[in-house]
Amino acid sequence: MQHCDPGGVVFTPQYFNLFVEAIEDWFREGIGFGFSHMVSDNKQGIPAMKIIAKFYKPSVLGEVLEFRVKVKRLRRQNILIHVEASHGEERRCSGDFLHGFASLSSLSLTDWPQDIYRKLEEYL
Repeated sequence: MQHCDPGGVVFTPQYFNLFVEAIEDWFREGIGFGFSHMVSDNKQGIPAMKIIAKFYKPSVLGEVLEFRVKVKRLRRQNILIHVEASHGEERRCSGDFLHGFASLSSLSLTDWPQDIYRKLEEYL
């Protein structure tokens, strides 16, 4: 019920939390570079620079959504990630997330580490 309004429909802003969770899971499981390690140990992060979301059909209480993550574009200091949520064969919403790669000490964009960049390339 945490993601739904009183009528049992997923509250639109909650999708952004779900999108971010999908991206975090993908970085940890797919790339091997979890956010906790990135932020706490390396003092790096991936701030959002631009987000475009599309909503196709409401999701309701009890439905299980599947999130898919795809890299649309990879550059030296940023990445464009596409996330799509579906229930069965029905697309419910999608989002394009432009994230920079930043040093938290200087609060400025920096190049991806080469090993991470190579892993990200595998998802193009």
